[in-house]
Amino acid sequence: MKKSHLFFKNPVEGLVGYKQKTRYSGNDNKDVDDSIIDYSPKKEDFKRSLKNFQIDRIERKRSKTLDIPENIEMMKITFHDVFDSSVFEVRYRNDFGLELVMYEEWNTVGVFVIWDIRLFNYFINQLEIFINTDSRGHHKSNYNNNIKFIKEFSFLTSDRIVNLKQIKKLVKLNLINTLTLDNLSQSIKKHLFQYLDELDIKYKYNADMDLIELAEVSQELISEIVDNFDIIHSVNSYNSGFVSPNNFNLSNKSFGFEISNWEDDMPIIGIIDTGIEKKSPLEKIIINDDSYNLTDFSSLIDNCDHGTSVALIAALGDKLYPNHIGAFKADAKLLSIKTLDRNTGFIFEKDVIQLIRRAHEEYNVRIFTLTIGYNEYKKYNEKVSEYAYGLDLLSFELNILIFISIGNFNEYFNFHTNQIIDYKSHFEIESSNLTSPSESMNNICVGAYASNLDNNELVRNAPIGTIHSIISRTFHYNWDLKIFKNKKDGENTNRVNKHLFKPDLINYGGDIDTETDFSKTGLKVLTIKTGHFFQKEIGTSYSAPFTANLAARVLNVYPQLSDNMQTVKALIINSSSIEENKDILNEIKKQNVIGNGFPIEEKALNSTDNNVTLIIEDNILPEKIKSYSLKLPSYLMKLLNKKSIIKIKTTLCFKFNPIYHNQFTYCPIHLAFGYFNDKELEIINDSEVKDVKLKDSWSQDYYFKRKVLSNVQKTEFNLTKPFLKKNINEKGEIVVKIAINSKLHKLLNDIDKVKLKDKAINFSLVISVEELPYKNTYSGKLYDEMKLINNLEAINNIDTDLEAEN
Repeated sequence: MKKSHLFFKNPVEGLVGYKQKTRYSGNDNKDVDDSIIDYSPKKEDFKRSLKNFQIDRIERKRSKTLDIPENIEMMKITFHDVFDSSVFEVRYRNDFGLELVMYEEWNTVGVFVIWDIRLFNYFINQLEIFINTDSRGHHKSNYNNNIKFIKEFSFLTSDRIVNLKQIKKLVKLNLINTLTLDNLSQSIKKHLFQYLDELDIKYKYNADMDLIELAEVSQELISEIVDNFDIIHSVNSYNSGFVSPNNFNLSNKSFGFEISNWEDDMPIIGIIDTGIEKKSPLEKIIINDDSYNLTDFSSLIDNCDHGTSVALIAALGDKLYPNHIGAFKADAKLLSIKTLDRNTGFIFEKDVIQLIRRAHEEYNVRIFTLTIGYNEYKKYNEKVSEYAYGLDLLSFELNILIFISIGNFNEYFNFHTNQIIDYKSHFEIESSNLTSPSESMNNICVGAYASNLDNNELVRNAPIGTIHSIISRTFHYNWDLKIFKNKKDGENTNRVNKHLFKPDLINYGGDIDTETDFSKTGLKVLTIKTGHFFQKEIGTSYSAPFTANLAARVLNVYPQLSDNMQTVKALIINSSSIEENKDILNEIKKQNVIGNGFPIEEKALNSTDNNVTLIIEDNILPEKIKSYSLKLPSYLMKLLNKKSIIKIKTTLCFKFNPIYHNQFTYCPIHLAFGYFNDKELEIINDSEVKDVKLKDSWSQDYYFKRKVLSNVQKTEFNLTKPFLKKNINEKGEIVVKIAINSKLHKLLNDIDKVKLKDKAINFSLVISVEELPYKNTYSGKLYDEMKLINNLEAINNIDTDLEAEN
């Protein structure tokens, strides 16, 4: 029987300061490269850097063609390892006159603005002293010791600012944002706006991100801007599009279906795409006029034949598979946000963000699909894009959830051999990395599951199992860099975070099999082409709306959860699972291509007699730890299972205000959960006490500074009778403790720490407790017994209503 999920209302059993046992760190916390004994090579590096710096500095001053009175200079410094921003940012500013603008390459490279010439001359002087010190004098430290961590440096020339092989249709100018030179930079910015206006250049300025977007400008214009306006620290250029794979065309005589419940009150999904065709069966559930539009055509016209098929899946999910004939109930209404009217082009990100904000404010839209992103893949370890950053800011502020497709890998087919490239290895090449903005962390990134649904489930290139489609993409972070290695060149677990990956999950995206008729492969999707009505395609563009549809179904059953969309995110991720295919998954990085797996609809929507889903919505201050007691039914000890009795699956999600200039502290908050034996919070918090952990350790281990953090964590484990037996208290109750801890990222500078230290972090913890069968038989008691012994509140109070909703 389908039952309601339950809010966990057991009281918090304490809140104390979180402490961690001191650990041996090896070289992880060393901020000065003391391993260098022979300083001769370093002296030569400094000589070369200083000489080139001075030449580039002079040439930069001579390159100006416009009469801009203000001048700002910047430099780029490469360090021997990750720069400890929590300590040395302030020293570089106060001692050397260098204020940070942006980190690159995992904080091993920093862009700095020279804000005080007198202090900067001192910096140059210290370098010269180092260069002129003989090998016997270095131990006396007759110069500022902090320069020893510098590997090399250079003046930030125009070529280093632009560094683009090709200017695309959209160009983005990233501006400096510093405290010390704010008045000066604002004056230069004013001159830049006047310059663009005089030339009648189409541009958008995003004040939140200090970003200028330019449309269809020349290389010469970009060069003149960068040469003369000294507030630009980097330039990026992109095309946007969906670049759909070739469709396989499936002719039908008519659409063959209608939507029967168009008058019902339903969640609304914003479809950020190429428009939704009004002349389709979706007309009655489209709620907006054509003003949500960034093109020259109505948002209710789909000239690209893309947004309409995405919208259909978002509204109806898999209801039209395999038979699309008849009347169907939609799960959501639709709001068409048209951002593109052809397969590729440019989109002002600021305009997209404004339309999302408007949809939320006017219609209270909390679910969106975004299948149009940048065409270019992200390079290994490239920092979060401006677009993903903007969407993360928006989700943090508005409590919305955007389902973003990871992008299509269209190089799967080798036209020279007429064969699909090797399925096992093609994710190992850089060009298969995800496309922006799917690296967004507050939202959900969706990859493609190799399923065609329409009675052709196994007619595909992929093997059996929870496997990604050939066109799906992979995570772009590569932990093989030297900074993520230990002394033995193995993986440094103090720096690598296995909980950070994309996609978050996979959903139906279709797959092909070149050995069969193309009309029998692929995913059936709606088309507005005259005389066709449906066609077969493959693409991550369809995976995202399938998942958005599940979110809408969750809100249909539990409308209260719209108050916290991170709970919806946690429910969907916690419901996801992986059916192993060891022949494939052992040979690739599983998490980076299928994430947490494929979402199981029934588990996301319902609890059952034998599987209880509990939801904790709470908050915690940084540097604190709190705990809750979870009681498990005593009848479990009487079950006949010889091994595991129950399975506990848990997912933590929280949203955060991102810090763009620092790759390590982009997510500035650490949260983790853990399961412990029935001990007091003070004992759980005392890392010296043994035999405290119930199973495994904290979901995310964060001690050493140089670790990038994740705001999504999922664990799964089984419990046997011995584990339960040692947690039986004097009353005969089985009690385990759930603890949550929080810390600020240790690489945050003092300014960012002050902003965050007193702000509570809201989090959602979804816990699934499942009774494991004995000889395929269940007791059927778990749900009722859990409600009896814990303070649990049904989200949907009437089970009969729950049945009706489903």
